[in-house]
Amino acid sequence: MAKESIPAYPDEAPARRRFAVLQSIKACLGLLVAVSYLVLVGPPDLPVWIVFGALVLPGCFALLAYLRVPLTLLESASLAGFAGLIGYLAALTGGVNSPLIIWLALVPAEAALAGGRPAVMRAGLSAALALIAVAAAEALGVLPASRLHAAAHLPAWLLYAAPAFVAIIQAAFIAAAAQDRQREADLAAAEGAAMYRFLADNAMDLITRHSADGRICFASPAARNLLGRSPETLIGEAPTALVHPEDLKGLQAAFVEASYFGRAATAEVRQRRADGSYLWTEIRCRPAPRADADAVDIVAVTRDISDRKAHERDLIDARDLAEQANRAKSAFLANMSHELRTPLNAIIGFSEVMTEEIFGPIGVARYSEYVRLIHESGNHLLELINGVLDMSKIEAGKFELAEEEFALDDVASQALAYVKIQADRKGVALRMEVPAECQRVYADRRAVKQMLVNLLSNGVKFTPRGGCVSLHVSPVSHGIELVVVDTGIGIDSADLARLGRPFEQAEGTHVRTQEGTGLGLALVKALAAMHGGQTVIESELGVGTTVRLLLPHANPTPEGVQRLPSRRLRRGAAA
Repeated sequence: MAKESIPAYPDEAPARRRFAVLQSIKACLGLLVAVSYLVLVGPPDLPVWIVFGALVLPGCFALLAYLRVPLTLLESASLAGFAGLIGYLAALTGGVNSPLIIWLALVPAEAALAGGRPAVMRAGLSAALALIAVAAAEALGVLPASRLHAAAHLPAWLLYAAPAFVAIIQAAFIAAAAQDRQREADLAAAEGAAMYRFLADNAMDLITRHSADGRICFASPAARNLLGRSPETLIGEAPTALVHPEDLKGLQAAFVEASYFGRAATAEVRQRRADGSYLWTEIRCRPAPRADADAVDIVAVTRDISDRKAHERDLIDARDLAEQANRAKSAFLANMSHELRTPLNAIIGFSEVMTEEIFGPIGVARYSEYVRLIHESGNHLLELINGVLDMSKIEAGKFELAEEEFALDDVASQALAYVKIQADRKGVALRMEVPAECQRVYADRRAVKQMLVNLLSNGVKFTPRGGCVSLHVSPVSHGIELVVVDTGIGIDSADLARLGRPFEQAEGTHVRTQEGTGLGLALVKALAAMHGGQTVIESELGVGTTVRLLLPHANPTPEGVQRLPSRRLRRGAAA
């Protein structure tokens, strides 16, 4: 049971065992003294029985050492009791002339095993107080009669030699225990030093110790692999001899942080190798206080980060190339827009004049049909060009909103009229519901119309004959929600995640037969985001699709419209 109790104090287990062994030895010696007294002197009286009890009391302390009693309390009680016992014995056997007074010297010696300087000082004080008490009692003449008269028939040398012999034996055990403790401490220190040396010798990172001015006091063998130099050649080197001049300030700042402010710091610097080349390294340093000085040394761990730096350079180069490509794309789209819009405007304008037969009849009906197709194709191509250009502006963060208060029902009617011809040709019904509280909104008129046209066009495009596409508007808090519902072919769940990305379209035979660039939903999501809103798509194959467009700040309050400054969409928000 005793061995099972010690693990409750895993850090004190060795000390508790030493204490228990020493107390057991003291109890055995006390028992030996008691037996010797009984043999040589005879039956004891009450004061001597008290002495016998005190002599074997250390055995109780030895048992308590294996229980949950604080070790420091046991040690203090044992030392105080030991000093008191010696003083009591000296008082019974002649005061300061007692042969037992020599045992007081063992009290601080035993305390040296219990702990550090405080324990020794307390034990020495206890022994000194016991000696002073005996001397004071003798000086005042209050000491009891010496018990040595009971052993008057024994030689005087035996009376003095026996206590001295017992004291020598106990001192020998104390010295042996002290040697064991010192041996354990030396072994632990040697094992710790060997472990630290093993780690330093085999670590891939370079471990260095620097003085407060940055000079190297110690370098681990990793210097050979990292810098191509032996550790001995680094001793005494200053940072200026190893670090690239452009990185020196960063390293000095880290050293100041560690040495004078006592905080860990990190610096990324280029260090010179033995062949003159430079290597990117990360230096992590922390303070290492010294016992012999007010200043502190610096312990630094240096790691090779050349691969990480090369990866960072690759990322920066890739970013620069992407930005350059994006600028080139924007310039190309701007030039393309200008170059294509000029002839398209002429094609659309002249075909519109011919369609209306403003300057007279064409004459042949087939030509009229061809002119109408030319006009519709030109408008369709212009819409595609405008969509590509708008998406380019949004991605570049150059698309600005021009928010104003306007009549939503007028804009919604215009959007429905825009797709009405296409819907009539396909036999698709159009419906619109705009409640009175949503008649006036605050947003970008052109952007709202473009979003509605794109959503309605998609609905009509993918709804078969006999279907229906409807637009519902409802108020939500300070905003509005525009919902476009169609009874079309629907969208597969695997395609929903891709829709809304530029140039992405759903898969399917029917989808591939429809014209388009895949920019419609991307523009809707981007423009909604610029208004602080969002777009939610819900769809089921064969049932239809519902697109919810939330504009959270578009509904004017009774106190009036709080006109927000024109906003730009940050680059990447369209995604």
